[in-house]
Amino acid sequence: MAEVISGIYLKPSPNGKIAYLQVKDLLMDSPEKTAFKVEPVPKTDNYLLRKGDLLFAGKGSTYLCKEYNLTIPAVPSTTLYIIRLHSDIVSPEFLCWYLNHPAIVAQMMASRVGSGTLMIHKPTLENLEIIIPDKNTQNCIVELSELQKREEHLLKAIAEKRVLMTNQILMNELKK
Repeated sequence: MAEVISGIYLKPSPNGKIAYLQVKDLLMDSPEKTAFKVEPVPKTDNYLLRKGDLLFAGKGSTYLCKEYNLTIPAVPSTTLYIIRLHSDIVSPEFLCWYLNHPAIVAQMMASRVGSGTLMIHKPTLENLEIIIPDKNTQNCIVELSELQKREEHLLKAIAEKRVLMTNQILMNELKK
């Protein structure tokens, strides 16, 4: 259904043309701006990310999955795995949601290894059993998840505006 590819180790270059994505870049709104750049070399061809690839952070303390949807050429660092789908039985969006689900994250965290920086081994991802509903259900789950994220963002914005408004009202009362 999919292959899991370990990231590549490359040295950043000021003249680089390819984004070298790390976990910190996936957490940013504009990874194309924050990522180091690397020079294209023959081995980068095998690691160039494609639209629909999933990036899974398998090392460190942030285990997250993000769908690659940038328009710039990029390769993942060694802290990331590429999950490349070879079947359309599961959508990248659904698989990304599934891998980010708290129960699945907890399951994978329980299998972490290492003494310093804990990591999830590639076979853990390769052997993960995935519940795959029909396409319509997958789409509904992804859509509901996006709505949930939007609601969370809006509620946060409302709370921030409420604090500003309350502070202004209080300041106006002091000036009376």
